Amino acid sequence: MSKIERYIAKIEMQLHVQAGLKAVLAGFALAVFSKIFTSSILAFSLVALTGFVAAGYFLGLLQSKRIKAIQAMHQRFSDLEFSLELLDKPTKNVAEQLQWERVNASFQGGNIQLWYKRIGPFLISLGIVLGVYGLSLLSIAEEKSPTVQAKLDDKSEAITVANLPIEMISAAVNIVPPSYTDLPKVNQSGLEVKAIKGSDIEWIISLSNSQDIELELINSNGDGLEFTRQQGRFVLRDRVRSSGIYALRGRKNSTLVFDSDYFPLEAVQDLAPVIQPADKELYRYHFTNDPKIMNVKAKVSDDFKVREVFLVATLARGSGENVKFRENRIPVPRQNFKSEELSVKLDLNALDFKQGDELYYYWAAIDNKAPEPNFSRSDTYFINYVDSTGMTEEELIGMAIHVMPDYFRSQRQIIIDTQQLLADRKNLTEREFNVTSNEIGYDQKMLRLRYGQYLGEEFEESAGGGQIDAENSDNLLEGYEHRHDEENEAGITANVLLPTLPQETHPETHSTEDDSGLGGLLDSYLHNHEDVETNTYFEESTKSTLKLALEQMWQSELHLRLFEPDQALPYEEKALEYLKTVQQKSRVYVKRTGFDPPPLKQEEKRLTGDLDDLKNQLEKEQIALAERLSPLTAQVLGMLPKPQLSATDKATVQKFGELWTARMNYSGLEDWSVLLQLQDLNAGKITEEGKKVLFQKLYPLIAQSKGVNASFLKQKELEKAFWSKLQ
Repeated sequence: MSKIERYIAKIEMQLHVQAGLKAVLAGFALAVFSKIFTSSILAFSLVALTGFVAAGYFLGLLQSKRIKAIQAMHQRFSDLEFSLELLDKPTKNVAEQLQWERVNASFQGGNIQLWYKRIGPFLISLGIVLGVYGLSLLSIAEEKSPTVQAKLDDKSEAITVANLPIEMISAAVNIVPPSYTDLPKVNQSGLEVKAIKGSDIEWIISLSNSQDIELELINSNGDGLEFTRQQGRFVLRDRVRSSGIYALRGRKNSTLVFDSDYFPLEAVQDLAPVIQPADKELYRYHFTNDPKIMNVKAKVSDDFKVREVFLVATLARGSGENVKFRENRIPVPRQNFKSEELSVKLDLNALDFKQGDELYYYWAAIDNKAPEPNFSRSDTYFINYVDSTGMTEEELIGMAIHVMPDYFRSQRQIIIDTQQLLADRKNLTEREFNVTSNEIGYDQKMLRLRYGQYLGEEFEESAGGGQIDAENSDNLLEGYEHRHDEENEAGITANVLLPTLPQETHPETHSTEDDSGLGGLLDSYLHNHEDVETNTYFEESTKSTLKLALEQMWQSELHLRLFEPDQALPYEEKALEYLKTVQQKSRVYVKRTGFDPPPLKQEEKRLTGDLDDLKNQLEKEQIALAERLSPLTAQVLGMLPKPQLSATDKATVQKFGELWTARMNYSGLEDWSVLLQLQDLNAGKITEEGKKVLFQKLYPLIAQSKGVNASFLKQKELEKAFWSKLQ
């Protein structure tokens, strides 16, 4: 080992000693500091050992110090010429070998001491800790002196029970559901309440140090109900009327001394009876040979009990302004049940049901809710006693047009099929897509021809198109092309999928003379099959609307045959709109007073009504509410970092809570958590998790707020148009 290598080893050892000394000082300082809080020897030893190990790890006590030793020698001995890195090279070239031999021969060495360098900060830290520890020993000695002990005794005597904090010792909630529900009484210790609307509820609260305390129940709006004191406990009785949140607050000499968290109170509604009639058809015809006793069935159920079920049958007799109504109430013997399959025999003879009459009936049920029961009723069923005297077969067949629910659903089904075809377009081959579109067009054609016959269009040419062979896909447009060289341009009689009408044989001769003569005068009174304007089952006002529907069907069929279902869809929807108008004009007679009109069909009409005006009004209210919430939202979010709110801030939070409660009318009760966090924020008890919840809920309201108004956007559009014109 050369002289230089011995020096490097010596300096490396001094660096290890230096790191060890620093670690010892750090561990001892931590141990002395721990003595201020505990006098345990074991704790002192553990802290000292832990401090030594941690300091040694960060100071590199067990790491190699060779590099630092070489750097120290380079700084201390200039004759080394920064050549000590050559020691670590396994092989040296000729120049490096000569340099190393020269440096090693010329190195004179000298005294170098590094073990005590840079330990001053550790010594100062230890001195500070020892000083603090000494001061703590002096304060302990003073506390143990007789004078200080006497002062402490006097102070403890001055602390009375009245100055202790107010805490909730126990809480009990007794819920008594309404008697008609037959539900058992509920006793719970939790303050989260869920009860049937109308239940009697009792809170029993016990507080520590409750002398001169006034306790009240506060809702989210700040309105309160005062508790009464009974045998050292606070008692409040009330009835559940609506859902909300509440908290308990105690005051002593007008000073708030107790404030609980907010708890939910959910009022469960008593639902109306559910009626499920067995009959699915709402409209039917009754003929002379049909049975005179009808057995009508229905399943009636309720969440608690059904008190009464009855059938209301209304007989309508007469026509025009001479329609008379007679209402009959048929009670059902079965009462006070939860769920039953009921059956009632409807005696048409007893109701004096005669030809030409109409009978309307519906189920009605009343539950056992008190004091005001829930009422529900079923759809109204219609029975028309057909007066077939003097009616031809054509008139009997045409009677179906007054009911027509299946026909109208067919047009809706065509719309559904078209929408499904457009949705599946990516998954179908071109041929499959075209074939399906052509099939839907054929269905549209058959429906158009069916309505065309009732309009008086007895031939396909009158219905707006020619014959199309559904099996021949070579020329699907043949029936739509106006070819003068076709002999069969008049078309073929439509297969309308209806019972064949009896053919009337009239020895008719149609004159080709000038209509200005006697023939033209009598033309409007003659039974002329060729006149599609007079050969119809509809009245004039309804016929014009149905013709518009047929025109839309024709356009729809055209685009479907052209494999353009996306362009056919608007015509299909317009045709359905016209058909609905026809249905409205063909509705049944209803008494204006003293008779309940038939309810909506729940399965078909639920959530399908026209809510445009209502929706616009609701949107306006929501937009106005959002505009009021947006600035307050920013202010509330700005209060989250504050440790304590001012009176103005609390008023802002209270105002925001009131607006948020109004917002819950549209968003639902899932936003209750925001109200709870707002109350905690107002009381200064909100946690970090609560702040996170508030931020996640409220920040989107700011992000969704309008940054610019409509006038600003309009100004931008005008500026853009102005510069485009200049260019």
